[in-house]
Amino acid sequence: MWQSPYPHPETVLISTKSLEHLIPDFLMESSLFHFVIIDVEGKILRCNGSFSKLGGPQGDTQFGDFLTPGSSAEFHYSLELLLSAPKIRRHLMLDHPEPEGEKAAKVWWEFSVVTNPEMDLSGIIGIGVGVHFLEQEMPWDNLADVLDFGKITLDAEQRILGWDGQISGWFDPEGENWRGSLLTAVPAFEGLESLAEVLEHMSPQSKPKCFPLEPQTSLEPVFAALLASTAGGYHLFLVPKEMRTNVRSQKQLIPARVLDTLPGAVFVLDRAGKLSQQNDEAKALGRVWKGRAYSEGFSLTFPSQSNRFSKLLRAIEDAKRGVSHEMEIRMLMPEQEFGFWSVVVRPISLETGLAEGIFIQVINMSDVKAELFRVNRENERLRDLALSPSHILRGPLSSMIGLLELIDAKQLDAENQKLFGYLKPLTKELDEIIRQQAKKISTFG
Repeated sequence: MWQSPYPHPETVLISTKSLEHLIPDFLMESSLFHFVIIDVEGKILRCNGSFSKLGGPQGDTQFGDFLTPGSSAEFHYSLELLLSAPKIRRHLMLDHPEPEGEKAAKVWWEFSVVTNPEMDLSGIIGIGVGVHFLEQEMPWDNLADVLDFGKITLDAEQRILGWDGQISGWFDPEGENWRGSLLTAVPAFEGLESLAEVLEHMSPQSKPKCFPLEPQTSLEPVFAALLASTAGGYHLFLVPKEMRTNVRSQKQLIPARVLDTLPGAVFVLDRAGKLSQQNDEAKALGRVWKGRAYSEGFSLTFPSQSNRFSKLLRAIEDAKRGVSHEMEIRMLMPEQEFGFWSVVVRPISLETGLAEGIFIQVINMSDVKAELFRVNRENERLRDLALSPSHILRGPLSSMIGLLELIDAKQLDAENQKLFGYLKPLTKELDEIIRQQAKKISTFG
């Protein structure tokens, strides 16, 4: 009934040398759209005047400080999701406390990750629009294009006339025979009380209504919905609103006292591949691999030099199926030297043989590799020094052998002929000894 909530139009990755190049003048001057640029820790780097009116100045200020507690928690969770999957946009309905009064302003936000040409994370861009603006009369099709809403077209009887590509990516309208059916009768929306209630009170004269579409099962996403009247019918705009489904597990697959005694950096993932435990060395390693420690409840991600971690990601997927792996990871460090890690990935199995989690142990081999490199370099130098005498000796010896070949022994007296007869074989023997030693030395190292 439901397909992946992220079709191709939802996938995006913005790359630029400078964040300043991504600030359109019309957004900075807009009184309708809020615009912010934040860093990977959630600090506001730049914002337009419309956002400033919400109480969000730029500078050394956290975006989450200008949200209600519930919205702040949801934003920080989505921030983790953004950094875990930087090619995916995130849509959120967030509450911003009004500077004057207790009522919170609801703003619909879309966040996208920005990278530099080296694919390192630079920051996050957010574009928001207030719900009060959404509920006013406006060109809805344009809004759907701007904020990536999916659109379902209904007639006056609330029967489905059509849908766009976004909807086809999230659902299976053709397979479920949506066309001509009542909206509340198709399997995807059947039994949704929130939808039925809004439809019941909706008329051609009604203002647009924003509401959540709660899924019937935990396997489906929560959708933020907006229903608006049109000439001869209605438009239902939808976008997935990710909710926290992976709560940090209270069950420890490895006792804490055992985890602290294990050498190296140790990560323990649950059966879904989310981080559930880690030791102090793992937190330190996260700062090397990601720029900050990994958070429990989220997948391991590698925004820097991600291609070097492809084997590890494949090993994690294999471990879910009960397969163990050993590998080496090499990563270019800021000082232009390589760091090396030996990695073991294996499933944590129940007595029944089913995988309950994944054990990852990472040993830093950089110092060992550096020492091996130094020893190999010294061996190479020793090898060169050992080979040098053979080259030095063979040159003069070859000259001596050549001169002996030129001497006519018949012109020597009997005594010198006898000595000459000893000298020539000795030089050839010495030449053969030097050759044999050079062959032995050449195999050294």
